[in-house]
Amino acid sequence: MKVGPTLVATAIFATTLSLTSVPALPAPTPAIVERGRYLTHDVAMCVQCHSPRDDKGEIVKGKEFSGARIRVESPFPGPPWAVQAPNLRGLTGFSDEGVVRLLGEGIAHTGSAPQSPMPPFRMTREDASAVVAYLRSLE
Repeated sequence: MKVGPTLVATAIFATTLSLTSVPALPAPTPAIVERGRYLTHDVAMCVQCHSPRDDKGEIVKGKEFSGARIRVESPFPGPPWAVQAPNLRGLTGFSDEGVVRLLGEGIAHTGSAPQSPMPPFRMTREDASAVVAYLRSLE
């Protein structure tokens, strides 16, 4: 049987697609959302930079992850640090897979490491997915 180039190209594309497809994130159960809260508040401490503070330096309750100015300059020569931590409440404008890649591989949507002081995390897919579930749960 003679196979045409279109059939061969279709088969190669389908095989490549199946090899590179990423499993869907798990449905956000209460336990997964709580794990994300724990990771962002108590382990990775994301809440510290991504939340505004009052005049006493305390995180403003109810405004966690709504974005904040980075008030510290880099103590090292080289590229300057970011001046603003983005709003992560609800992850508006962020794809789930983009956030999982950032937290799992340390690669931002730009294809490079995130701008300092954001660390290039190496979370497991499970932990990064929990962080996504938690941040999506915030209004």
